[in-house]
Amino acid sequence: MRRAWRVALVVGVLVAVFAATSAGAAKFITGDDIQNGSISLKDLSKRAKRALKGRVGPAGPAGAAGPQGPAGPSSLSTTVRTEDFTADSSGETSGEVRCPDGMVAVGGSVSPGRRLYVVTDLPSPDGRGWVGTGAFGVSGDFMRIAVICTPGTATVLPLGS
Repeated sequence: MRRAWRVALVVGVLVAVFAATSAGAAKFITGDDIQNGSISLKDLSKRAKRALKGRVGPAGPAGAAGPQGPAGPSSLSTTVRTEDFTADSSGETSGEVRCPDGMVAVGGSVSPGRRLYVVTDLPSPDGRGWVGTGAFGVSGDFMRIAVICTPGTATVLPLGS
């Protein structure tokens, strides 16, 4: 019986210690217990994040006007040049129409004749004209190459740039 009494006493002490430490751990945490800046948005629940959002306020005053931009061109001039190219006895033809000096190609086209097919239709390698090739036609058939030119200089970039 003495032994049972000792066991009961030890168990009682352990229960008292456990209860005291559990009560400390179960203490309610208040704002005084949290260090400023130690909680980030990721620590908050979705509901708490929604509660932080307020209404949009009125628009603020307009800012100061920025500096005047550079003047644009007084006019934008374009020149369109066209030229016809006649198919040879094999039914093929090719040609290039160039822009005047000081102008660059900004567009162009190759229009086939009745029986001629366009094979190439692209800017010239230096950007100052338009190139076309036609094939599978008959002798005497033609194609028309047109180029649209505007004042400026051309910067030709390597393929894949």
